[in-house]
Amino acid sequence: MFEKLKLRGKLIKAFRTAEIYRVIKCGDRTSYQFPKIHRIDHQHTYTRYAFSLLNGIDPELLNKKRWALRQVLGSNIEVNGSLKNFSITVHHKDLPTMLKYDYETIHPHIEKMELPVCIGQEIYGNFISWDFADLETLLISGEIGAGKSSLMRVILTTWVKYASPQDLRLVLVDLKRADLGLFHGIEHVDALCFEAKDMRKPFALLRAEMYRRGDLLLEHGVTHISRLPFKLPRIVVVIDEMSIVKRETDLVEMIQQFASQGRALGVHTIIAMQRPDADLLNSALKANLRVRISGRQADAINAKVAGVIGAEEIDAAARGRMKIKIDGVKEFQAYFLDEGACKEILTPYKTLVKDPEPELEVVSQSIFGLLEKEEQR
Repeated sequence: MFEKLKLRGKLIKAFRTAEIYRVIKCGDRTSYQFPKIHRIDHQHTYTRYAFSLLNGIDPELLNKKRWALRQVLGSNIEVNGSLKNFSITVHHKDLPTMLKYDYETIHPHIEKMELPVCIGQEIYGNFISWDFADLETLLISGEIGAGKSSLMRVILTTWVKYASPQDLRLVLVDLKRADLGLFHGIEHVDALCFEAKDMRKPFALLRAEMYRRGDLLLEHGVTHISRLPFKLPRIVVVIDEMSIVKRETDLVEMIQQFASQGRALGVHTIIAMQRPDADLLNSALKANLRVRISGRQADAINAKVAGVIGAEEIDAAARGRMKIKIDGVKEFQAYFLDEGACKEILTPYKTLVKDPEPELEVVSQSIFGLLEKEEQR
């Protein structure tokens, strides 16, 4: 009982420090009404406070004043909830500083998924994973050195090892000419573009494929490709550093179309950018990016644009430390996969390629090859 009273006093001190209270004035007297504390769950590995805000207290204060809450409660906290009911979880342990990617370790965890993403572990060792077939759009952002490149390698390498080329097709756009070139020659890759002008042909073909798939759904009277009497491959479009095509309005419109209309058609989208752009991530596009991952952001404004509150608090020295927002926001340590190890893993999946640096590679047996044959008839 004494321990709970001590913890309760600590939370009230945190509320006072962060100025999360309602002010009541009566004559010369001023009093403060703090949020109502419902439950304190104190465990060996964490302490969780459940409380509700009083009418008149802005819920945004919990995010705006996270730094003040951390000063009192501890640096490793999670805030979850909405409107009035919230919880603050204070973790008593730290995340690991390095996790090397090992496909054999994660495979038992993902083997029942259709298009698995498994990118790291949270503070208690649980996998950070989901099925991209269900949550089909992703935004990755963060400062230079935050670990975006390694994260992209982990996601794509897992797919190459897990899914057959008949089940998964990839359209890769590497406008930084930095990372996705590793996947040149992989059987799953239909297009690899390094400049904006090279994106138009595969994007136009992909849009035509979406229309074809839409017609198939109508013809068979179903609402999703998984309900068709035959199997169509999943298609994932990856755009690394989308801000470079900001002025290419036709390309931006097509990317928005892939993100907003692709779900039922088996077309999925990953957008990566260093600094989240509020104009580019307009309300329509941002609303369709269902999963958001961020490394450290420069400030709270960038974190809010990225859709991952608290990303500015990530320790700059903790390489691979990220936050993910699916329902709530969770911090995790991402798996690390360097370029050399990635090349070694991918070698068995590469076809014979003559040109080492093509600006566009179209595979004859791909969805694009089939579409082009139809257009020529």
